[in-house]
Amino acid sequence: MTQKKTPDPTKAESSAQNIAQFIATREEFNAMRSAYAQQGHHLHSVKSKDGTTIYWAERWGLVRYLPSLHDAALFLAQIGGRL
Repeated sequence: MTQKKTPDPTKAESSAQNIAQFIATREEFNAMRSAYAQQGHHLHSVKSKDGTTIYWAERWGLVRYLPSLHDAALFLAQIGGRL
């Protein structure tokens, strides 16, 4: 069992950068999901316990593993989609 770390009241810790990065990634993912839908594919994502996000595209019961959002963009271009 790990103990939770109590924040140090003398230090200002901000998660604004992490939140901004999350919002940017989420917006990119939603735009890409829309582009995939226009090509008849479905784009999915899941965040694992270690904090990494994996993606996969699906069509007609076939699944393509995409380790990053960049790989998802490359596959989108391969299937004729555009952002």
